[in-house]
Amino acid sequence: MEQSSAFRVAAFVALTAGMVLLSFGISGQIFKFGSMVLSSMTASSEISSPTESVPAGSSGMPAAGDPTPSVGGETPVAVGSTPSVGGGTLAAVGSKPLADGPTPAGSAMVLKSAATLRMAGLAPLANGLAALVSLILMAFVLRRWIATQADLRGRFLKTFFLYEALSMAVVVVLFPFFWMLCTSFKPSGQELIINEANPFDIVPNEPTTANFLKVLKWDKPAGAPVEDEIERKKNFSTYFLNSLLVASTAAFLVTLFSSMAGYVFAKKELPYKGYLFALLMGTMMIPGMMYMVPQFFMISKMGLCGSKLAMFLPHLASVFGVFMLKQFMETIPGSLLEAARIDGASEWQLFSIIIVPLSMPILLTLFLLTFLFHWSNFLWQLIVTDFANPLSITLPVGLALFRGQYTSDLGLIMSASCFSIVPIAVLFMIAQRYFIEGMTQGAVKE
Repeated sequence: MEQSSAFRVAAFVALTAGMVLLSFGISGQIFKFGSMVLSSMTASSEISSPTESVPAGSSGMPAAGDPTPSVGGETPVAVGSTPSVGGGTLAAVGSKPLADGPTPAGSAMVLKSAATLRMAGLAPLANGLAALVSLILMAFVLRRWIATQADLRGRFLKTFFLYEALSMAVVVVLFPFFWMLCTSFKPSGQELIINEANPFDIVPNEPTTANFLKVLKWDKPAGAPVEDEIERKKNFSTYFLNSLLVASTAAFLVTLFSSMAGYVFAKKELPYKGYLFALLMGTMMIPGMMYMVPQFFMISKMGLCGSKLAMFLPHLASVFGVFMLKQFMETIPGSLLEAARIDGASEWQLFSIIIVPLSMPILLTLFLLTFLFHWSNFLWQLIVTDFANPLSITLPVGLALFRGQYTSDLGLIMSASCFSIVPIAVLFMIAQRYFIEGMTQGAVKE
């Protein structure tokens, strides 16, 4: 008995130590990420203000140590210096060139240093909050351990171990998303650099919002030449809206057509219905790649290449959607339809008033799955895209434009990916209850 009690105490101490380390590491990274976002945002707003963006010596009067400007606005060149190609000049060694305002490189350097200083100032606060969270969790677990009876502490340890293992599994699942968020704030060329002092610390110490500004094309200086209409539309917001329109339209039409076909196969009688449904199910065994060539020829003959309609028109017939909705609608009692027919309801009223409301969980599930498929459908959208028309470029194809032949700008890809997961996350959070219900309700027949 004493050996068992000692073993339980040792197991409790080990699990508690693991919980403290895990909670301190997770909460520390979360608080550091929050301080990083706050520091980079505040530094970005300050560097863009006119009162703080003018460096010394840029107001027309030379600062101490600056070369004296000559008449005519030309920068003097020291004796023995070589003029550069293109009409510019090379100043002497040690001299500082005059400028009308902060250059992009200088602004980025000041922005990075300001964000770094703010992060360094907020680091003790983040570490203190992480330690406080760990202490609160340890006190809670210790209180529950003391309040648990001696003969029930074995079950308590099993539950404790289960929660800790599930917490580690959650960390493994969410780690790619957190790494994506952190990488999007890293300067160019430092995306894959690991902190040697703490390899588990993936939050950058020198954050920057340059990747987001470049993705949204908000990094253009005030005096930049105006782009033409086509180049102006080649930005992430255009790709985002194109994908949103294509995915939403395709998901709505697929859900509508599949619900009609599922209703017919589930509740109507027609000749050879079983053989026809078996034939449709057999087409699911054919790989999707086999359809791409004939689908492309059909789209080309109709003259739809480079249009949004070509993105989803060949995929409106979803055999999987028909199968899923048929299986669900078969669970709806036929007595409801018979009672509605007696009351004089038409077929459209039966479908819209009875079938659709009762099938709403599975309809939202199909809508979500179809939206996700078209939101990330890269290959087909790449085939039918006309790159001369920015209104035909969708988000998956636009993300691929950040990859070069030999290099890939991971910072831009990650910052664009942060925007791309927002619709999926919002849609799943809204329809989560219906999604889970729809995936489980039609699985059991009574």
